[in-house]
Amino acid sequence: MSDPVRILIVEDAFLIGMDLKMSLEQMGYRVLGPVPSPTRAMTLLKSDSCDGAILDVSLGRETSESVADYLIDHEVPFFFLTGYSSSSITDPKLKEKPLYHKPMNRESLAEAVRMHIDRDKAA
Repeated sequence: MSDPVRILIVEDAFLIGMDLKMSLEQMGYRVLGPVPSPTRAMTLLKSDSCDGAILDVSLGRETSESVADYLIDHEVPFFFLTGYSSSSITDPKLKEKPLYHKPMNRESLAEAVRMHIDRDKAA
């Protein structure tokens, strides 16, 4: 039996982060976080590896773009999950990354994770 896929959640809204965590754990994934800031995400990434990530774009007065850049550099798949439009992403190379809008139901979350992070479970 293989180890569960490890997914980092970067989300500053506590209840949304916990809902994502619970949903992903019920699907059999191991969740790192949720963490509310890029600083906390980078600290976690430097001490623990992940197989993929779900990033909120806007994190209070910060964005998750630095985390996305790190994930790209380390070839870790991810997608954005945000309440904002794609115009809130300023880095042109990040505009090409998958972006989903909140709220996201469990079925859509499962499909997005299979499509972008856990391709072994994709149909």
